[in-house]
Amino acid sequence: MNEREIVRDLARQYAEIAFSEESARKAANWGRLNALDSSARPPVILDQLPWNEFAQEEELRLLCSDPLLRDMEKYFRGELFRVRHFGADLVLPPYYPFDKVCTDTGCGITAIRQDESGHEGAQTHLFEDQLPDEASLAKLKTPVITALPEETNRLKAALEDVIGDILEVRPQGRMIWAGLWDRITFWKGAEAVLYALMDEPEFLHKLMKRTVEIEMRTVDQLEEQHLLAAGIGTKCHCVETYVDEPRWRAIDQAHIRTQDCWISGAAQIFSEVSPAMHDEFEIEYMKPLYDRFGWVNYGCCEPLDRKIGIIRKMKTVRSISASPWTNVDMQAEAMGGDYVMLRKPNPAFVASGRPDREAMVKEIRATLRACRKNGTPVAFVLKDITTVKGRADCLTEWVGIAQAEIENG
Repeated sequence: MNEREIVRDLARQYAEIAFSEESARKAANWGRLNALDSSARPPVILDQLPWNEFAQEEELRLLCSDPLLRDMEKYFRGELFRVRHFGADLVLPPYYPFDKVCTDTGCGITAIRQDESGHEGAQTHLFEDQLPDEASLAKLKTPVITALPEETNRLKAALEDVIGDILEVRPQGRMIWAGLWDRITFWKGAEAVLYALMDEPEFLHKLMKRTVEIEMRTVDQLEEQHLLAAGIGTKCHCVETYVDEPRWRAIDQAHIRTQDCWISGAAQIFSEVSPAMHDEFEIEYMKPLYDRFGWVNYGCCEPLDRKIGIIRKMKTVRSISASPWTNVDMQAEAMGGDYVMLRKPNPAFVASGRPDREAMVKEIRATLRACRKNGTPVAFVLKDITTVKGRADCLTEWVGIAQAEIENG
């Protein structure tokens, strides 16, 4: 089998799953969940996986040498591996997605790691403070984004030549991650940010104001040049974006607006700050940006159980993260049926390569109990998985345990 036929065969396998009745049922269930139907079955999804540990898996071994075919092969093999081994409620897009071609001049600054001698390969890092004072804010520039539709069309034609008779080939824009405090933390370092909250609050206000201005202008450019992503098959911070609502079904792929899109963001550095400080430095600045979008997926690894009140200020929030450090009873009570809880199970329970069944079951049951008591729609999103000691079947086992608890709970 030549390289072209290898890719075409994988595309056929992919299409068989993507257009199956099972995929349609999964998509419909996500749609009900994201429309705040608490009777929707709690979906289970896994993302941010340790792919480097699965390199020995025969199903993932790449055979193509041609760069275009190799990229396609990698996508198909990865998605097929996921859905077959721990796909749970993953829905394969019913098309082959590729990024629209554009240029981006950047914002004038990128993260610089401190010297990591002796700590190479670490999963966490320390960063140099590149914004120590107000004068340094001059480094921050508004990116100039330029769509290159001719390049996009050339790439689309090349992809269609390979698989166009099997799958639609669809160019996609960006799904925005608006975790601006994450960016600031990479630019300054976590310790510097936390000290500045106490010692230099006015400086941080100016920094945040400037960062939001840049993000707003960036979004304007993406919208004007048709570089946003929305609709069937798109994912927002690991989860499916199907919504059983007329406005979602009416999205025009040729003219995607911010109001058609999901957006995600968080302020993880504020994990331990008070709700009042979180409101002052995050919510008040981010509200105008988030309110432009149709749906907001808010939060990541920071506990938000004490902050639902300030999150309510943002009118388009639809789902809220519940990290492993969340008091799930408190958060479900505060959310009620107004938001989807995206429960993030603790990835430490699979880090040994063998699921900690007792801890997992306790966590899942507590979540289901709290959400059912308060009428809160919930999904389980296992992510940030640094290691499973090379045992992909550990994640298969985790999915089985989670699904059994959901069905029997």
